[in-house]
Amino acid sequence: MFKQSIFFISIFLVHELKSQSSITEIDSMQTNTFSQLIKEGDFNEVMVKERKFIEVSKKIDYKKGEIRGYINIANALNTMKRNQESLKFLEIAETKLKKDDDDELEAYLHFTYGINYYSLELYERSIKSFNIALEFAKKIKNRKQREKRIYSIYDWKRSSFEFLGMMDSVYSTEHQCMKSPMPMLYITIAERHYKAHNMDSAEYYINKANALLYTKQIPIEGKANVLRAFGRLNIEKQNYHKALDYLMNSLAITKKARLRSRDLESYKLIAEAYKGLNDRDKENEYLSKYSNLNDSLKREANITVNTVIEKILTEQTEKEKRNNSSLYYIIFIIILISSIIIYMIHHISKSREKLKDTLINKKEQESSELKRKLNNTHKELVELAIHADPTFMNRFKELYPEFYNNLTSKYPNLNAGDIKLCAFLKLDFSNKQIAEYEHISVRTVESKKYRLRKKLELSKEIDLNKWVAEH
Repeated sequence: MFKQSIFFISIFLVHELKSQSSITEIDSMQTNTFSQLIKEGDFNEVMVKERKFIEVSKKIDYKKGEIRGYINIANALNTMKRNQESLKFLEIAETKLKKDDDDELEAYLHFTYGINYYSLELYERSIKSFNIALEFAKKIKNRKQREKRIYSIYDWKRSSFEFLGMMDSVYSTEHQCMKSPMPMLYITIAERHYKAHNMDSAEYYINKANALLYTKQIPIEGKANVLRAFGRLNIEKQNYHKALDYLMNSLAITKKARLRSRDLESYKLIAEAYKGLNDRDKENEYLSKYSNLNDSLKREANITVNTVIEKILTEQTEKEKRNNSSLYYIIFIIILISSIIIYMIHHISKSREKLKDTLINKKEQESSELKRKLNNTHKELVELAIHADPTFMNRFKELYPEFYNNLTSKYPNLNAGDIKLCAFLKLDFSNKQIAEYEHISVRTVESKKYRLRKKLELSKEIDLNKWVAEH
C-alpha cells in the first residue's frame, strides 16, 4: 500500500510539474511571440499562433492563457480594421473572464474594447472603457506590466480627447504619456503645429518621433506612421517628389500588414502630393482609391456600429431591470438612447459623406471659386485696359497666375507686347476693343495676332481666341 501511494503521488507530481511547465511556456510565448509579430506587422500569424495557444490552454485547463489568446486575436483584428470580428472575440473573453478575478486581463480586455470603439469613432464610449481599464491596471502587481498598461491607456485616451476637442484633458494625459513616449504622440503634437503654421516646431517633433524608432522596440506600424509624417512634412514644404518617396514606403508597409485605415491616410496625402506636381491623372487615381476604400470601411463600420448599438441597448435594458424600474421608464430610456445613437450615426455618416464629396468635387469647387473671382474682377481689368494703366499686367498676373506662368515658361520667345495681347484675348476683347485700348488700327491688331500665332506655332485650323480661352 505504501509503495502504491508513493507511485500515485509521483505520477501526480510529474503531471503537476508538466502542467506548470506548459503554463510558463504559454505565458512566455503569448507575451514574446505576440509582441514580436505585432512589431513585424504580421497580424495573420498572430491569429494562427494564438489559436494554437488557446487549444493548448484548453487541454491543460489554463483559463488565463485561453482568455489572453482571445484578447490578443481581438487586438490584431482591430488593428486590421476588422472590428466586428474583434468585438466577438472580446465578448467570448469577457464571458470567460467573469468566472475569474484577474486585474491584468480585465485591464487588457477593457483597453481592447476601448481601442475598438476609438476605431469606430465612438470616442465617448472608448473613454469609458479606458477608464475601467485604468482602474484594473492600477491594481496590477507586476510594476513593469502595470506601468506599460497604464501608459497605453493614457495614450489612447489622449487621442480620444483630441477628437472630442477636449484640449485641457489632452494636455493632461499628454503629460502622462511623456514618461514613455511613442512616435504617434510626437506626430500628433506636430499636427497641432501645422495648424498653427509653425513648420519648425512640427519638423522638430517629427524628428523626435523618428528618433524613437532607433531607441525603442516600436511596431512596424510606428515606422509607417513616421514615414507618413515625413511625407506630410515635405508636402507642407512643397518638396512633392520627396514626399511621395516617404508616402509610398509607408503605404508599402501598411498594405503588407493590411492596416487599411493607415492606407486611407496615405492615399489622401499621395493625392495631395500629385496635385502639387500638377499630375492630375495620378491625383485622381489616388483620390479614387481613397474614395473606394473609405466607402468600404464606412460600410463595415456601420455594420459594426449597429452591433455596438445593440449591445449598448441590451446593457441599458438589463441595468434598468436590475434596478426594478418601471416599464415606462425603461421604454423612455431606450427611445432616448436610440434617438441619440441614430443622431450620432447620422452625424458620422454625414461627416464622412461631406469629406467624400469635398475630395471628389474639389476641382469643381475651385473652378466655381475662380469663376466667381473673375466675374468680380473682370470690370476692374477692363477699366485698367481702357485707361492704359501700367498696373494692368501686374493685376492680370495675380488673377491668372497659372495661365501667365504656363505661357511664359512654354513660350520664352514671347515679348511683353505678345503677352499683353494674350491677356486681352484671355479677357475676350474683340479686335476693335484691343485697337481702341491700345490706340492702334484694327489692321495692326490683326497683324499682331498673325505674328503671335506663328510664335505659338499654331496651325491654321486652330482658332487663336479659342486656344487662349482654353489655356
